[in-house]
Amino acid sequence: MKEVEQDKRKLDVSYYKIADHLIGVYAPVSLELERYLPSFMNFMVDVPSNAEDRIEVEIRTTAPEQKQGDRQLLSDISQQWGDRFRFEESNQTYITSVRYEGRDSTCEMHSAKDFRKSIIYFEEPRLEAGSVLSWLLMVVYAQAVLPYKMMVIHASVVYRQQEGFAFLGKSGTGKSTHSRLWLQSIEGTQLLNDDNPIVRIDEDGKIWIYGSPWSGKTACYRNLRVELKGLVRLRQAKHNVWTDIDGKSALLAILPSCSSIRWDRNLYSKMVDVAERLIGNVRVAYLDCLPNREAAYLCNKKLNETNTLYTEAKTQHYE
Repeated sequence: MKEVEQDKRKLDVSYYKIADHLIGVYAPVSLELERYLPSFMNFMVDVPSNAEDRIEVEIRTTAPEQKQGDRQLLSDISQQWGDRFRFEESNQTYITSVRYEGRDSTCEMHSAKDFRKSIIYFEEPRLEAGSVLSWLLMVVYAQAVLPYKMMVIHASVVYRQQEGFAFLGKSGTGKSTHSRLWLQSIEGTQLLNDDNPIVRIDEDGKIWIYGSPWSGKTACYRNLRVELKGLVRLRQAKHNVWTDIDGKSALLAILPSCSSIRWDRNLYSKMVDVAERLIGNVRVAYLDCLPNREAAYLCNKKLNETNTLYTEAKTQHYE
């Protein structure tokens, strides 16, 4: 991606270490990046001595050079941005754009096909500019880390005694409510992230879940990790019922919550590979539930039951 190789000495660079993976954001000094990305402050690090694998994002305040005719529309559907979102493809890049609410102006990002390098054409100031910029950085990060056995998931995560439990489900299912019930009802529970935590599989097969700068409407930006012990997909119901699942059922339960560009076969394949490793080493279940304390008690009890299969599985080694 040639555009991103321009002289970066004219730009200020901020490094963020998120789930032990580095992202470098290059921007004009006048942009005052910290004003737009306050949730990233807990993840900022000094200039790294070894940053060969870092993700690079350059922010420009100029208009993009690529013409509309060079693009193929892949999607214009976004739960967060509605009809203001477009995802397109050219010969060498993916183009992600969000039109500002009530305006004709658009924030646009051009990314290499592996998302290791991106350019964001950032028009500011705008009321929602910071939210758009943060979201675009999440899009970049979520794709670029997939080859490293990492994955961003859409979930609310609590932890207790350094063990993490992720609650999955469609928007509006009650993930945040269920986490809040744990905080209120299960002693020693804390919130790790309420929207987009990151899963990482170590070389020894141990699975960690990390806080991130992306936590939805809840300001919870914890820069820490805990061992992932459970993935629970919530479904609204009239009774609280727990169902353990594995194999194909477990994979289908977690895939909708996994972040990946579905149109890119290589990236999607890597995401599925991470998901398959997860279900082989982490307990997965459905919880049909009411938004009450009894649901939290049941979930906590089941997740902490002794299960020989999962105790043995966590010792497996993946090459």
